[in-house]
Amino acid sequence: MTSTVAATSVDDEPTQAAGRADRVAGRLLFRGGVLLATWVLLGAVAVVPLSLLHVWRPVVALPVLLVALALAVRVAGVVPAPPLAKRAALAVVAVAVCVGAWAGLTSAEHVVLRRDAGSYALYGQHLATAGTTVVDVRVPDLGGAAVLADPDVTVGSPAFYEQGRGAGTHVVPQFLPATPAWLSVGWWAGGWTGLLLVPAVALAAALLAFGGLAARLVGPGWAAVATAVLGLSQPVVHAGRSTYSEPLALLVGCAGLAVLVDATRAGAVGWGSGGSVEVAPDRARERSATRPVDRSRNRAVGRWSAAHRLGLLAGLLAGGVALVRVDGLRETALLVPVAGLLALRRNGAGAGLAVGLGVSTLVAAVSALLVSRPYLGSIAGSLVPLAAGAVLLGVLSVLGVRLARRRAGRPRGASGRVPSPLSGALPRLLPAVLAGAVVAVGVVLASRPLWQVVRQDPNDPGSRVVAALQLRQGLTVDGGRTYAEHSVAWLAWWLGVLALVLALAAAAWLAARAASTWRDDAAPPGWLGPLVVALGSAALTLYRPGITPDHPWADRRLVPVVLPATVLLACAAVAGLTRAVRARRGGLAARVVAGCGAAVLLVPPALATLPVATERTERGEVAAVHQACAALGPADTAVLVGSRAANEWPQVLRGVCGVPTVVLRPARSRPVPREALRRVVAAVQAAGRTPVLMTADGEQVLVDAGVSPRQVVGLSTTEDARLLTRRPAAGVPLTVDLWLARVLSSAR
Repeated sequence: MTSTVAATSVDDEPTQAAGRADRVAGRLLFRGGVLLATWVLLGAVAVVPLSLLHVWRPVVALPVLLVALALAVRVAGVVPAPPLAKRAALAVVAVAVCVGAWAGLTSAEHVVLRRDAGSYALYGQHLATAGTTVVDVRVPDLGGAAVLADPDVTVGSPAFYEQGRGAGTHVVPQFLPATPAWLSVGWWAGGWTGLLLVPAVALAAALLAFGGLAARLVGPGWAAVATAVLGLSQPVVHAGRSTYSEPLALLVGCAGLAVLVDATRAGAVGWGSGGSVEVAPDRARERSATRPVDRSRNRAVGRWSAAHRLGLLAGLLAGGVALVRVDGLRETALLVPVAGLLALRRNGAGAGLAVGLGVSTLVAAVSALLVSRPYLGSIAGSLVPLAAGAVLLGVLSVLGVRLARRRAGRPRGASGRVPSPLSGALPRLLPAVLAGAVVAVGVVLASRPLWQVVRQDPNDPGSRVVAALQLRQGLTVDGGRTYAEHSVAWLAWWLGVLALVLALAAAAWLAARAASTWRDDAAPPGWLGPLVVALGSAALTLYRPGITPDHPWADRRLVPVVLPATVLLACAAVAGLTRAVRARRGGLAARVVAGCGAAVLLVPPALATLPVATERTERGEVAAVHQACAALGPADTAVLVGSRAANEWPQVLRGVCGVPTVVLRPARSRPVPREALRRVVAAVQAAGRTPVLMTADGEQVLVDAGVSPRQVVGLSTTEDARLLTRRPAAGVPLTVDLWLARVLSSAR
């Protein structure tokens, strides 16, 4: 393997311009993902004030998004776009479009809420139709504030939090508004069909951004291979089939790291033998008024400024992932020390990166506090330590930079350099130590099933879910298990063991090379930032996935960073082996190695995904929702009874059907609290409306309540498997039912 991740193609063909087509190809591959990611983040910022003003509607939002698109085009124009062979760019685009089309043709219809996909879909639909994130529950039509004061009554449901009191009671959706904002644009374009296709479009854009990152790190010739490997992996396709936030997070994260590569390289140009740029920009400004113009100094200042601008953009994009997903703060924290290291090397990207990360994190925090405060409260147990860790890394980085710069003022040695902060045997051992540490962490994570069983609080609600799944699958019932010790096996399911071994070898090699550049006082390599994020985030995610461990649900955790990082590292290993073989054995042997390496990377994910390649879950749920809405009239108020109806249908009826909806909490002894039911029915009738009892737990629930039900929804479809110890190879049957009974007089 070579000492760096070289930006050359498989055949080492030059990528310099051969004409207009090559220039266009370079712009498409190197700027396309950045443009789309910038547009996504600008839309995510715009939705907050517009939704607070209740004006997130096409007449207002679409012009704002068009302006944002024009701005994104200008911003992407600062990104370097060297010409390259058009076939490299077209191959990446073809892969991205094909995977996006595949995800769109097999998209799920998860709109009856059971898990996050349903939450996002209903959130996006509500935002598109109401123009705001807050859900009006129409308290008077529920029978007044007295009804909501009853402890047996609620208007909340999973992912939709009840807030306020009395006449001010309302519902706030879970999650950040970025993904719902773009889902709402899909709704404006084509109703449910448009909304459900947005993740597939986002996935195609994310793969384009990933291809641009791969082209920078492993070369344009390998970019299409890397993109195909990632696009073939089932967790990525699954995220693009359903209304999840991972595709947008993948898009923004890859674009941010791609720009960071450009910024780091721009700041490293002109690195002198003495370990600093030709002329530091601050000193150049001081001397410019008293000394003749020195063109070399001006070029150095220009390079510093270019690196600073690119670093700023990289920070805004990388930190902006937190606008899409809260856990994006982890990658932001990991990039803070990178900014410090770049600053120590007088690389202009360092200061820009730090400022960009700070600004985007602040915007993300304010946005979340304004529209997603209940959600932040629900995840405070994991969010607070993450935020504290980010602050600690920031403080330590600032202190480290200041101490190092103070030391830089010490007298220089005979060579003209400031003595290295590393002295003695440590500099010689540092590359080997870091490489060994990377391998050791990988081995420890992979071997955990042999010596560890990870558990959580058995009283956690997730523990009850796990226990039920264990009982159903014939496993030992131990609801406290998180199965986190098997996270590396989850990754191997989809990429293959050999790809993981190659990725670990490349990670160790690159860690050693990064240590060598620091030891030798050399310019930091362009891949430094992506490497830190890849190693840090992958290790933390695999150590503690922090998700209910059923599959393919839990595999979503791998999509934003772990899978892309593993694919890039494995591709880097194969590319390095190919170049080494070419140097020793010639082109034919190199082509054989490249072909075998590509097969090793492509075949396992293709075979793993094949059994579910054409699977389309939740089919028919949109039609089922239309049936439920058609059974209700404008004067009806839905009263939901039974646990399943209380979980799945409140926001569907309230947000999609436009029917005021209240939920009766199931009692311990019976599914329907009789006294509370009588009170609610009487209050609704007193308000001049017709109470409609509805359940999804079987018609007997309504019969026991003293009414005559009729079934309005009876759907047999499939949903994702919920396996704990095996890779899913097919969906499982799902029934979606709904019964109702219109109450024309007080219930007995």
